[in-house]
Amino acid sequence: MEASSATGRAALADAPSGAVGALPNLIVIGAQKCGTSGLHYYLGLHPQVSVSRLKEVNFFIAERNWTRGLDWYQSHFDAASAVRVEASPNYTAHPHFAGVPERMHAVVPDAKLVFSVRDPIDRIASHWVHNHAKGRDRGDIGSTILSEKTTYISRSRYHMQLELFLRFYPLDRIFILDVADLRSRREQTLAELFRFAGVDPSFEHRGFQSVRHRSDRKTRPTPLGERLLAQRARVGRRRGILPRQAWDLAFGHWPLGRRIERPEVRGALPAPVIELLRDDARKLGELTGRSFGHWSIWES
Repeated sequence: MEASSATGRAALADAPSGAVGALPNLIVIGAQKCGTSGLHYYLGLHPQVSVSRLKEVNFFIAERNWTRGLDWYQSHFDAASAVRVEASPNYTAHPHFAGVPERMHAVVPDAKLVFSVRDPIDRIASHWVHNHAKGRDRGDIGSTILSEKTTYISRSRYHMQLELFLRFYPLDRIFILDVADLRSRREQTLAELFRFAGVDPSFEHRGFQSVRHRSDRKTRPTPLGERLLAQRARVGRRRGILPRQAWDLAFGHWPLGRRIERPEVRGALPAPVIELLRDDARKLGELTGRSFGHWSIWES
């Protein structure tokens, strides 16, 4: 731990400092496509909680916003709130983004963390749909998922990602949330999360009934849609052209957009990769004392 602390102090020394104000004390560290947008929204409804103005601040990632410094980071949070939240799923994308836990502990050593997980196969499928909707990953799905240049597999190795944070944060300061619970018993799950955060767990809000960012509604622009998007980028998002909601609605339908079908991920993964994900899920279950038996990863 001494070596880890030294690493953290060195990381903090590299960040521009001199900031005064608020730092977050509850950080949703991922995983990507595991309900982090929903969590950011639901947490923000609580009167004792404020969420960052920008959901994915990505401050503790060297390649993103680390060099902007603490003043910039703190500007995203309301100092008057008892609990201040950010949600950056890229924090659990090791080794693509390395050194995140060290930097985080150097800045907010007493923070509580939230790590949301889901069926690894479902997460990969949702991740692929997300990228495909944005025009990324145009190749064969099998080679795309398995490529060393992508993070589909590593982000689904939840235990491996969590282990890196456990070097700095004890398990009792990390809330492990299964997305299935957020769907099937949302109010109870949010009450448990509020209790963990240290705010009134009995708070209720009608906004808890809404479902955020469903990947099965993702669309990809058609060639005509791509041309219009390119034109939109050239003229900018001026007032009076079309509001964002109208653009989103237009590109959700033919002839501007086409609904993306859920990919067959399981058949694209070789047996050793399936076993790698199973082994990781076993370790996560042993660590947390929870059963993830409903995940399709166990199916033969």
